[in-house]
Amino acid sequence: MRRFVLPAGVTTDERRFDRGAWLTLAVACGWSLVVIAFSLYVYRFPADAWQYGSADTRQGAFTAEINLSGAPSVLEAGDRVVAIAGQQLAPDGIPPFPPDLQVGQTVRYTIERGQQTLDVDVPLLQLGPLALWRSLVGQLRLDPRDLIVSLAALLAVAFAFLLRPGNLGARYLMLIFGYYFASAWFSFTVSSLYQSTFPVGVQTITQMIGLSWGWFFFATLILLPLAFPVIKAPLRRFPRLLPALLYGIAFVVCLVGSYQAVVTGTALSPAVFVLFILYLLLTVIAIFGSLIHNWRTLVEPAARAQLRWLTLGMGIGLAVPFLVMIGVLVSGGDFGSADIDWVLWLILLLPVCIAIAITRYRLFDIDVIIRKTLVYTALTVLLALVYFGSVVLLQRLFSTLTGVQQSPLAIVASTLVIVALFTPLRRRVQDWIDRRFFRKKYNAQQVLDAFALHARDETDLDALTAELVRVVQETMQPVSVSVWLRKDRK
Repeated sequence: MRRFVLPAGVTTDERRFDRGAWLTLAVACGWSLVVIAFSLYVYRFPADAWQYGSADTRQGAFTAEINLSGAPSVLEAGDRVVAIAGQQLAPDGIPPFPPDLQVGQTVRYTIERGQQTLDVDVPLLQLGPLALWRSLVGQLRLDPRDLIVSLAALLAVAFAFLLRPGNLGARYLMLIFGYYFASAWFSFTVSSLYQSTFPVGVQTITQMIGLSWGWFFFATLILLPLAFPVIKAPLRRFPRLLPALLYGIAFVVCLVGSYQAVVTGTALSPAVFVLFILYLLLTVIAIFGSLIHNWRTLVEPAARAQLRWLTLGMGIGLAVPFLVMIGVLVSGGDFGSADIDWVLWLILLLPVCIAIAITRYRLFDIDVIIRKTLVYTALTVLLALVYFGSVVLLQRLFSTLTGVQQSPLAIVASTLVIVALFTPLRRRVQDWIDRRFFRKKYNAQQVLDAFALHARDETDLDALTAELVRVVQETMQPVSVSVWLRKDRK
């Protein structure tokens, strides 16, 4: 098998801000500008001036969250709109608005407020630019986690991109998280309860912005592992054709599907969902195929250190959220549920790890990070099992002896057992992980320990020198070894 060797240093091309780097920066920043401009344009159409949560649309209700007008309203935050103009809202259906809505007109809502069901007449308004500011402030108050994570990710990626603007991996990473930032901060301002009353062209653009996860995000995510740490054969042979096909095919399918859904008033075409599934599979194949190929072919230490960071970021920052997403889809759960909110913070590891790999800063510390992560994860699981197991057993024992069902002595005894087991269990887990996953490092440590014992008892300088040379060759594996001994001055 052919093996690739990368140069250890950073080339001047990676530091050069050429036209490709400027185009990358323009597209990454352009996402935010386009979404902001489109949001301000959408605000010109008559609406009730409220921002609604998107999670309740499947239940046939919209929950009012943020007052975008800043003026008193008959609606309150938390009101659930269940019917419009006397017609019940259907799950995933189009709200039944009267035709030809005008500013100043009122629309009859049926809402649920607490335990009450009320009919209220809601006036339609035309919003100004301040509505965008109120939307951002309200979103920060409601749930700032996604906004904070996307901002932190963009800062980490921008740092790597500005240091290595010529690196193709840094460019794709900038595109991915420039889009993620725009989606997290501004895309919710585009959606509206009154979207179905917009002109056909505006509705189609709104649909395309919502579907951009498929035709832009996934397409770029497929290209990222093909471009870093080395450019793979498909992208190397077709540097322009492959991205054009990935973006172009997805864009056309989503555009046709969106326009058809808007014109006919039906759900999106099945072809759009088939495309999403196909691109999702291509993303998984590209990532895992690239990682496996790199692990088998890269031999240069700096490149393999980059690969370790890439594997860590992809494994925790991408694979874990992906598996949780699949689990939620299969179980029919809600992505906004509190039990999976922690997944959002794992996504931050993806840009941070890849940014470190691209900038090549303290790359070899990744061995320590992975090693400590494995050790303390396994240790935490084992100690948790021991703790809860001992609590259950001791509770039963004390209840049998004393007749008390919940004895605090069981918790105290279990805590003392955990304290006593922590250090020896940590050493055993660390030794097992070193032997299983870091065999070379473990063998080197064993050789050094043996040399320390040998050097303590050895008095022959020639024998000690020969042993030193052997240890260096076995642990460091240099091309050559020389030992200089300074002669004593008389």
